Amino acid sequence: MVKKLDHNVNKNFLFNIIVPVFNAEQYIEKCLKSILKQSYKRFQVQVVDDCSSDSSYEIASSICDMNKNFKILKNSRRIGALNNISNLLDTKIKEPSRTVDLIIDGDDYLYSGDVLNIVKEKYLETNCLITYGSHISSKGIQGKKYPRLIREFNLFRKYFWYGSHLRTFRHDLWLAINPQDLLNMKKEYYPVAWDLAMMFPMLEMAGKRQEFISEILYVYNDNNPISDHKIKRKEQILAAKEIRQKKIYNKRNFH
Repeated sequence: MVKKLDHNVNKNFLFNIIVPVFNAEQYIEKCLKSILKQSYKRFQVQVVDDCSSDSSYEIASSICDMNKNFKILKNSRRIGALNNISNLLDTKIKEPSRTVDLIIDGDDYLYSGDVLNIVKEKYLETNCLITYGSHISSKGIQGKKYPRLIREFNLFRKYFWYGSHLRTFRHDLWLAINPQDLLNMKKEYYPVAWDLAMMFPMLEMAGKRQEFISEILYVYNDNNPISDHKIKRKEQILAAKEIRQKKIYNKRNFH
């Protein structure tokens, strides 16, 4: 009886994968192929090209057109990663509590073909709402778990930033974010440090139902010359400071 229940849970489990792309022609094929080779196949992929000036869209389209669970959009003007992510995550999802969202930057890729299986097992075993974890970059393996006291007393905005790749979260958790908290003082989507704007509210609402995945799941391409940390570091610091000063979310109960 238990095995039958587990089978049904697995069958109904969907990954909603968002891939924002900008001038990533050297990387986007590897990114999308790392998704295609996943052993767990119940996923859908939404790619958005943010008005790239290179061949990113053409390369991505050639892959998306051959796979029915891949969709691709191209913006006529650049609107930024967070605006794109928000637009795609706001599309209708049939079962928000049975859907887990993943964000994969178009210049990064998944570490192995078992990533979705590892994440799936974590959600099933722990009944968590959100995960973050270990990734690899030119600096080696990175990733740490928030200490118990930080999690217990909801002090994420006062502590070091650990909510890094691979970031996954249940879709109903995303829907509980106040959209205004994704906007800066100019009422525009944060152009940098947007991962903090997304993750802080969800970590705070999730409370104890969050997990750090120690296995390496993600390869972060910090050598990309147009990465924000290379060309917009000052803006990142200022935006992060503003986000950390926003109102803290209370823990919430989710089924």
